Amino acid sequence: MPVTQVENVAATFSPGEDVHFCPGAVGGAEWNSPAYDPQTNLILVGEVDWCHTATPKDLNQLRSVALGQPWAGMATWNPFWMFGREGRMEGHWAGWVYAVDADTGVWKWRLKSNYPIVGAVTPTAGRVVFFGDLGGNFYALDAANGQKLWGQELGGAIAGGVITYTANGAQKIAVASGFTMLAWPTKIVTAKIEVLGVDSASASR
Repeated sequence: MPVTQVENVAATFSPGEDVHFCPGAVGGAEWNSPAYDPQTNLILVGEVDWCHTATPKDLNQLRSVALGQPWAGMATWNPFWMFGREGRMEGHWAGWVYAVDADTGVWKWRLKSNYPIVGAVTPTAGRVVFFGDLGGNFYALDAANGQKLWGQELGGAIAGGVITYTANGAQKIAVASGFTMLAWPTKIVTAKIEVLGVDSASASR
């Protein structure tokens, strides 16, 4: 079953004509692959619900770009629209975590974020799932049902890996924050690695 909005994917493209489709060029599952949780037999997918409208250039416009210069097939002067006009104002700029049964492909639960999820989704042996979004929010969920257990705003967009490890007998979680890129309207901050600890009350999970 789809884990993102799917719309108009079979549309044909013609120069100068707008085509609206979902997911967009930066929609769907991005960069980091889904994770598998053997404790629950769930595949956990972080994804982006973001549609695009593209207007292809004609052949003469494509040929007019000098050799060695950047170009895209989208007819626009706006550098933010090099892959198409994002549908943020249409209410489709959001993220989801889907938990999908590994045997049947049917999703068991889902959680919506107000920001796209492009970073890793990391399950643990204690049935806790960690993930972050482009708003800089970092969360811990119950892997069995998606219930939010904890959350914190880290100050910068999260788009990389999330790892968990043990140091001096205590569980730690490390996550990169401060991601910036032209295609994503994120807060401009200094990138850093956040290291978080799990207190004794949570360590029993």
